[in-house]
Amino acid sequence: MNSKRLKKRDVVDRLVMFLNLIALAALSATYIAGSIVPNALWPLGFVAMAYPVTLVFTLLFIVYWLFRRKWFLFLNISFLVLKWDYVQATVKFNLDDSEAKEGIKVMTYNVRLFDHYNWSNDQSTSFKAQEFIFGQRSDIICIQEFYNRKGEKFRAMDTLLSSNRVKHFHSENYKSKLKSNDFWGLATLSAYPIINKGQIPFVNSESALAIFTDVVIESDTVRIYNVHLQSIHLGNEGYAVLDEIIATQDLEDVNRGKIVLRRMKSGFQKRAEQAEILATHIEQCPFAVILCGDFNDVPTSYTYQTIVSAGLQDAFSKAGTGFGATYVRVPFFRIDNILYSKEFVANRHTVHPYAMSDHLAVTANLKQKD
Repeated sequence: MNSKRLKKRDVVDRLVMFLNLIALAALSATYIAGSIVPNALWPLGFVAMAYPVTLVFTLLFIVYWLFRRKWFLFLNISFLVLKWDYVQATVKFNLDDSEAKEGIKVMTYNVRLFDHYNWSNDQSTSFKAQEFIFGQRSDIICIQEFYNRKGEKFRAMDTLLSSNRVKHFHSENYKSKLKSNDFWGLATLSAYPIINKGQIPFVNSESALAIFTDVVIESDTVRIYNVHLQSIHLGNEGYAVLDEIIATQDLEDVNRGKIVLRRMKSGFQKRAEQAEILATHIEQCPFAVILCGDFNDVPTSYTYQTIVSAGLQDAFSKAGTGFGATYVRVPFFRIDNILYSKEFVANRHTVHPYAMSDHLAVTANLKQKD
């Protein structure tokens, strides 16, 4: 090989190495973002949100250095192995395609008020969402942004209870209600008898809430947490700006996006505080735990990492497939989760591709350990 060709290849290697270092810096920032409270360093939350993109680029760099037989290959592998749980929480390749139906079937679903304001421009969306929930025949159903109208059209709770095998329910209002006569909040429906219930209010928000419901399953008491952490409420224009920020990770041009940034900062910080309160409550729980909900944050965030640190495992990490994205607006955001304590094992995790809300429904089969 002549010297000119060698020199050209060396230039390409240096360019790829430079880009690779940027990717590794982003990985490092993600690890920091998942480990420390997002106060002064809250902008790192954007880097954490972009982790799936960073992961894909890192894998491409691994392939490149594998063919080039350079030591940068091992550096990239080391960075991924350092936080392998981040990789498993982001993408999963589950080759078992069997219809595992053993154990308890659990569903979590942010139904977006059953399309009360007709965002979908389809008057039948609310009924379609309820029919979908009926058809899954879940044993435990955790619904966020549940809306129960007391008017003539339909009453969601009565309809769900009459059409499902779940006959027990626990519901709590958010502090900020739509109307005094209507219900807007969290609802947990269970095929198992409820022996205790309560809520975990978050004083830093009127639209975030967590509730717990103790049920008896085969003589064992299990605590079900239904969680909806701080939303951002950006609107269509705000999400367009957010998509641009995530893609470029550019926080300098704040004229157009300053409101978005302010709300994102507040969201990062409020969810962190809410996650800490929730984790403490879980750690003090004397029973086995199933936790469902809309975290409004990704698995690499401080919010998610704080909650799982309370001794919980993620059904997606054990039995999911692909990226498991649950938020319709952003293709790789997995913000709806089913977690569980060591008394269970997950044998199936499914994200259902039916967009009747801005979230997708998630189900998992959890089997109690012997």
